[in-house]
Amino acid sequence: MKSKLPFLLVCTLTVAFLQEARSNPLAKPEVKSPEVETLYRQNCSHCHSGNATSAPRIGDTNAWTSRLSGGFNQLYNSTINGIPNTAMIAKGGHQELSDDQVKLLVAYMLSKSNISSKTVSQALSYDNRKIIDREFILLDKNKNGLIDKHELQDQAVYSKSLTNFDKNKDGALSPSEFIELRAFLETSRQSMKVSDEEITQLIKLTTSNIQGIPQSGIRVNTKDGNVTIAGVVGSNEIITKIWQSIRWIPGIKSFDNKLMTSEMLKFD
Repeated sequence: MKSKLPFLLVCTLTVAFLQEARSNPLAKPEVKSPEVETLYRQNCSHCHSGNATSAPRIGDTNAWTSRLSGGFNQLYNSTINGIPNTAMIAKGGHQELSDDQVKLLVAYMLSKSNISSKTVSQALSYDNRKIIDREFILLDKNKNGLIDKHELQDQAVYSKSLTNFDKNKDGALSPSEFIELRAFLETSRQSMKVSDEEITQLIKLTTSNIQGIPQSGIRVNTKDGNVTIAGVVGSNEIITKIWQSIRWIPGIKSFDNKLMTSEMLKFD
């Protein structure tokens, strides 16, 4: 009597493949519709097919693979809401677009960028975990939904507190544990009593050695612990470096990031 195991295995794999195909946003017919292509030309092509070096160009497999690594939902969320303290603004500045339209536009650009089935599968796996916190995803280098001490070796502020917030003592932080840790650190930073003048001087000192900032520096204004930073710098990467360098300065209650790149001025 022949074993039924191979047949059952084939059936199981086939069902899994069909389920993934149905849930794959890139496989939806509307992604390839003329309407979405027109929306792309009208709202996205000036950056993603143009000369905006900080925007991932349509067709750039590596750039889009990297952005999709944290899941479709995380990429949608970043595009719709923007990324705080970076040059990425909500909906790329096109607030007239609905959330569903933005999702279709993201899927359209991904579909034109030769994304591998393995990348899609990994992204869907992340979506199934319902994780969209961008910072957690960036730190989760193993893409397993947990952050361990090795992944935090360059994040001293977080690594020092990992043990205290690792509730189930598995040696890693889950998304909820990480978000709780970050909230605690932000509350602690805000509660420290530091004068506005000291905060401003610390920011200027901390950012003074970052390459790509003009010699005149950036403008910093602090009032009651609420910091506004403004100026034109070399790239989005420099804006991110500035944010990372000043993020945990004691006494800061809030940030208003008005930094821009020269590239952004072209489309302002």
